[in-house]
Amino acid sequence: MIIDPHIHSTYSGDSTATVKDIVKHSRKIGLDAIAIADHDSLKGSDAALKEFGRMDDLVIIPAMEVSTSKGHIVALGISEEIPKKISPEETIELIRVQGGIAVVAHPFVAYRDGLFTNVDYVEVDAMETLNSRYIFGYSNWRAKKLAEEKNIPQIGSSDAHFLGAIGSCVTELEADFSVDSILKGILAGKTTVYGDRTPLPLILKEVINKKIRRI
Repeated sequence: MIIDPHIHSTYSGDSTATVKDIVKHSRKIGLDAIAIADHDSLKGSDAALKEFGRMDDLVIIPAMEVSTSKGHIVALGISEEIPKKISPEETIELIRVQGGIAVVAHPFVAYRDGLFTNVDYVEVDAMETLNSRYIFGYSNWRAKKLAEEKNIPQIGSSDAHFLGAIGSCVTELEADFSVDSILKGILAGKTTVYGDRTPLPLILKEVINKKIRRI
């Protein structure tokens, strides 16, 4: 099973991709599962599940990217929003109480609130060791090194903010066609991550378009 567990929709405010287009594009490129993980909001996931429900060819994992007091954590498999700006430890506990798993997003990217640029270590369920929004890849290398040292399951994700980036980095694992099975597969640590960076011209175009919209 191939999944992209970190995608942003227009509910994030900094993405140009609508929920409908994300689902359509993900099916088109052959992904088996996606997580629409908007900033501090479950609205994207909720909208996708409400509009598309259960599909035969694509699993939608309810998710959000939580802005903790020390950095970003992607909550996979939750049903209620996690409040922002609380401690990483409390955030992780609230995610687990709901039966979800806590994934550290871009752990060593300081300008994107990477958790491990602000704290030495927090026990988490998984870690992004291949996030496609990079320039040289040093932060991914550091994440992979830490994941291997601590025996933390590794995640690959696009962190897409526009359609063309979806699936640029992915996670492959053995799982049944269900959210619970996917979460168990991640926790088991039998994941393979692969992909490439989002092309820099596309990222620059995204940044320019955002600035234009703010004028």
